[in-house]
Amino acid sequence: MEQDYKNIISHIDIDRSLNAIEYSSFHGMEDESIVEFKSDIEAGNDSIEMHLVKSRAYKEALILRLKKSDGAYSGAWRDFLREEQKTFGGSKMFYIDNDCNKLLVLSLPNEIRNNMNMVITRLNKINEKITRINARIKKENLDLYASRLKEKGAMDKKKDDIINFINQNLRV
Repeated sequence: MEQDYKNIISHIDIDRSLNAIEYSSFHGMEDESIVEFKSDIEAGNDSIEMHLVKSRAYKEALILRLKKSDGAYSGAWRDFLREEQKTFGGSKMFYIDNDCNKLLVLSLPNEIRNNMNMVITRLNKINEKITRINARIKKENLDLYASRLKEKGAMDKKKDDIINFINQNLRV
């Protein structure tokens, strides 16, 4: 079977529209607004973090919607986010919903900005990783195109030409 070209992975971005961001008081695990994050909160969290959540020490909750057009990258994004969501102590600094569409940031009173700073730093780190992966994908696609030209001889395969043109000229 013939090898296919790989797609570029979209960078993780946060929807900046006012309606996409939810900021509220945190009322514990029974809070309706965090139901979709409950499995991530309960899975693989350290005991200190779980105590803070269950004792309602956190007072602020921020839900950020991730900007993406479809679910094509949610698997890759979920893996990257899982790698970066924990602190060195094992606490999670943000939670991921089941569909990998939103992030939940919990904080102690008046600490939401500090927590957001840590989350943004981690998202930037993930996007740098995606940039490196995309550079490798572009090179592999170019190598695949070159090898197909050698196999086919002349440029008789229009689809390969079109994909190569997209790979070389589209900035994503």
